[in-house]
Amino acid sequence: MKKTRNSGFTLIEVSIAVVLIVIVSTSAIASLRIGMKAMHGTEVSANAAIAIREFREYTYKDSIDSLDLRNAQSYSPVLGDGSVMPNSTGFILNVTVTAVDDYDPTVVVASNESRTRVVGIEATYNGAKILEAVWLSAEH
Repeated sequence: MKKTRNSGFTLIEVSIAVVLIVIVSTSAIASLRIGMKAMHGTEVSANAAIAIREFREYTYKDSIDSLDLRNAQSYSPVLGDGSVMPNSTGFILNVTVTAVDDYDPTVVVASNESRTRVVGIEATYNGAKILEAVWLSAEH
């Protein structure tokens, strides 16, 4: 008498296949989440750089006295024309303005002794520091 095998899969084969599918799909979802998080970080950094550049453009024509008034102030990002920057929810720009010597900007002086300023901007997103920039502004 010949034994014939029924076609189909055993319970063990099906169980192993299901476990493998779960492992592969879990790995894929984890990789996707990591990729999305990295992409979000890149987007936040790019928006911080744009916000700083636009703030520099917005304050480009400020007098030294106007810049001094911006010291220790926080601003929501604006475009160079003063309008609200799109996609800037959660961003804050913290400004520092320091008077420096007109001939040696590494020397800090009192504000009435100079018409040159170091302007520093720190961009934060939801309270976390993302990017900072510093530039020199002079009026002579």
